[in-house]
Amino acid sequence: MNTTTSASRLRVGLLLCLSGLLFVAPLRAQDQPAQDQGPQAVPTDQSDQNDPPSRVARLSFVDGSVSLQPGGEGDWGSAARNRPITIGDKIWSDKDSRAELQAGQASIHLGSMTALSFLNLDESITQMRLAEGSINFRVRELREGDIYEVDTPNLAFTVKQAGAFRIDVSEDGNGTRITVIRGEGEVTGGGRTYEVHPGERAEFTGADNSLQYATSRAPAPDGLDRWASERDLREDNSVSAKYVSRDTPGYSDLDDNGTWSEVPDYGNVWYPNVVDPGWAPYSYGYWSSIGPWGWTWIDYAPWGFAPFHYGRWAFIGGRWGWCPGPIYARPFYGPAFVGFFGGGGFGVGFGFGFGGGIGWFPLGWGEPFHPWFHGGPRFVHNINIHNTVFRNTRVINGGRFNYAYAHNTRAVTVASRTAFANGQRINRGSVHVTEASLRGAQVMHNPGVSATRQSHFGAANGSARVSRPPSSVQNRQVMARTTPGGAASHMPVRTMNGERSASGRFGGSNSAAANRPANRGFNGTTQSSRQRELALNRPPSARGEASGNANRGLASDRAGASNRTWNAQGNTTDRGRAPQGFGRSDSPAQSGRSSGQIQRNDRPAWAGSGGNGSRSGGNNRSYAPSQRTSPYGGNRSYTSQRSYTPPSRSYSAPSRSYSQPSRGYSAPSRTYSAPSRSYPAPSRSYSPPSRSYSGGGGSRGGGGGSRGGGSPHGGGSSHGGGSSHGRH
Repeated sequence: MNTTTSASRLRVGLLLCLSGLLFVAPLRAQDQPAQDQGPQAVPTDQSDQNDPPSRVARLSFVDGSVSLQPGGEGDWGSAARNRPITIGDKIWSDKDSRAELQAGQASIHLGSMTALSFLNLDESITQMRLAEGSINFRVRELREGDIYEVDTPNLAFTVKQAGAFRIDVSEDGNGTRITVIRGEGEVTGGGRTYEVHPGERAEFTGADNSLQYATSRAPAPDGLDRWASERDLREDNSVSAKYVSRDTPGYSDLDDNGTWSEVPDYGNVWYPNVVDPGWAPYSYGYWSSIGPWGWTWIDYAPWGFAPFHYGRWAFIGGRWGWCPGPIYARPFYGPAFVGFFGGGGFGVGFGFGFGGGIGWFPLGWGEPFHPWFHGGPRFVHNINIHNTVFRNTRVINGGRFNYAYAHNTRAVTVASRTAFANGQRINRGSVHVTEASLRGAQVMHNPGVSATRQSHFGAANGSARVSRPPSSVQNRQVMARTTPGGAASHMPVRTMNGERSASGRFGGSNSAAANRPANRGFNGTTQSSRQRELALNRPPSARGEASGNANRGLASDRAGASNRTWNAQGNTTDRGRAPQGFGRSDSPAQSGRSSGQIQRNDRPAWAGSGGNGSRSGGNNRSYAPSQRTSPYGGNRSYTSQRSYTPPSRSYSAPSRSYSQPSRGYSAPSRTYSAPSRSYPAPSRSYSPPSRSYSGGGGSRGGGGGSRGGGSPHGGGSSHGGGSSHGRH
């Protein structure tokens, strides 16, 4: 009996000791600070399902009349540089206009009379809707799981190998042209899939079972293509890419507007070259309400995107410097990394009168950001650790925090609540902030300001008289392989199942000659009233007139424009291939293609798959472009019946049979000579344009004469506020 009792007591004692150890261990673990914690897994909460996207596209360049419809519904307004573009937003580039979007590893260039919107834009999916017009887009790197898709009225194009691509949609939406400059892509339409290889152009007309196609060699570049190439090369040569992830939109604009320095405890810090006296971050721009984040900062500075939506700011050595997020972490977008204070009549002392005022300050390095919009625990964790470094991540979800710049007169900017809500230009110098005025101000995580109509565009961009596409273009249905995101569910999209599509063949009974009668949607004389209307509304350069006006279009087509061709656009940064099985169809081996297909050995050297892209000796290619009307709205006046005479080479078709394994393009094999910009053929030597243009009201490019470094319009600001920052 005693033995049994003793054993029972012993077991109870052991259980109590074990319980005590389990209770104490977590407490001791919490007492230990976490040093420089990187990205960590956070349990997924049900509230994480409706989190905002972690990526956006930046409207990085605007030239001419470019308009925007936020969310794809409601009012249209002027598109402003540095505005974030997200799922559902519609962009219209009007006659003689162009725009550029930067979205991670992709850059998208819009030509004249182009309607573009995003159906998906998040961690791994970039899906665009092209209802009309022309885009030239480049994918720098294709990673495993990445999807880049462009959906048009009669097909869906998916990138299978990183490179540069041109897509044109006709005015009536009945025709689509796909040009693969570098890389490789796949077309899905009419229940079939078609591969398009480097140096090829595929033309599709009709839809569904009546879809017909023709192929030819890629034409020479036009003004849109040359301009896109110049912009892409600018990013390739960016110094800031050494310190900032190339997934961060706007990194290349830091090169000409600031300097980098390594600072202890902060790492690499970027300092703007010239700012106004008393300048502080988030003080030269305006606030805009952009869903789903709500209040978002739009900066006027040409470099004012990356430093205000990624990383943190720090006041070091008497000046402000931007500290990018951890280089190992994928960039995670935020609308503005600031803290607010106000309420209780704050701002009355500044003379704001009824309604009071509101103030804000930049978050310092290692300080937590608390969203004023919906975000689950995982989202809040990631948006913080991807943009700064914490010694202890518990502060992210903690309570009160002593922010370094909350009551610092060098950092705080104040404005009336009316100016804040209506997107008016913030003038920090108009209000004198003192320590006494900030004493007792309460830090808030939510500004507590309701949005107005002007909040969505900004006071300078909400004009009712802006260009917009016809309703027929806005409501035009497109074909898609990928299901659009929830924010784009209202757009007219028909989703296909690309996995079940059969493999199409370029050539044979479906050759270019067999399908040429179907091209009336491209080149025929029969036109709808809508086609006639737009044809008359397009610039002469887009109509291909024979009266010598072909160069009166966009800037790259006017005097001084370069004659660079595709090999000049090549570089070593396009790399990556879709993973095995991506976009797979049940097609037979490629070696079984019809003999009527355009053979790879007929393609010129500059369109080759693995060479250096340089031309040897003289160039005997002869292009005879026809002066015919192009329904695409671009500046391409070309014909597929141009002749090409290879420079004294002997090709043997049997020795160049392209089976599936032979098309494994590796990045090192695409070593191009783009950075040197020197070409052996005398007639192809490239001289950079003077970058000074007399049309449109002044000198383009702003102070430095560099396109993209200054204001995109004459001597004025792209925001209607005077100079384009005036400090660069």
